[in-house]
Amino acid sequence: MNPRAFVLTVNRPIKRFDDTCNHLNSLGIEWEVFFGMDNQKCRLQPFDTFDMDRAGERIGAKHIAATLTHYLLWKTMLYQPQESFWSLEFDVRFVPDWQAQYNKAMSVMPDDWQIIFLGSCCCKGRETKHIGENVYEVHWPLCGHALQIRQNALPTLLDEHQHISMPLDIAMFHTSLRKLRTYTILPPIVVQADTIVAP
Repeated sequence: MNPRAFVLTVNRPIKRFDDTCNHLNSLGIEWEVFFGMDNQKCRLQPFDTFDMDRAGERIGAKHIAATLTHYLLWKTMLYQPQESFWSLEFDVRFVPDWQAQYNKAMSVMPDDWQIIFLGSCCCKGRETKHIGENVYEVHWPLCGHALQIRQNALPTLLDEHQHISMPLDIAMFHTSLRKLRTYTILPPIVVQADTIVAP
């Protein structure tokens, strides 16, 4: 059985979310909507900069709202009885053979796992160890559109990401992922609609 799945979106019409609902339903994936912070209503302005792609970059309301949404979801997960969850963003698309690939990955997944990247980007060139089948330990992936999160990872995520100064996946790269047992399914079994990212 697959973990309990939450799909993150905002409480207003978004076609890509509607398409995602149809996509997940067509695959027989059970899921629940999780309404988060709407960047169109968020007026917070950051004063910190971060250096990843371009020196002196500043995040905008979009990234702040996204981080707050994930944070609220993690807090919600903390009080649920399930051992692990899927955190899916509103534009996810599962690849055609995703279930077989997922089952294969879970058959060799180390017992100590805390975060699994079902979808990822920017893994090429990073320190990587092959665990077995399609599971790798990558230091560390980017993209947070499709994660499997274990209950015992939540305290670290909640502690590390109270400070918001960069997009969440970059913040996780620099902080929380280094403290968690993180594994990545490659190639990804979940991508994002109409999005091309580096492998």
